[in-house]
Amino acid sequence: MDAPRGAPTQYDYVLGGMGLSLVCGGAVGLASAVPLAVASSVASVVAAAMLLVGTVGQF
Repeated sequence: MDAPRGAPTQYDYVLGGMGLSLVCGGAVGLASAVPLAVASSVASVVAAAMLLVGTVGQF
């Protein structure tokens, strides 16, 4: 079954999740005692894992 025109694709959700992960990592680093470098590094690893899982799931 085809999705309607303009409907979000799986890649849209993966990219949205990656962006949300990076923004939340920065916010945690700024708002808590966790150093910004640590929080953003963890957020980057989560975003990379989302990209990997989202891409591998297509094959």
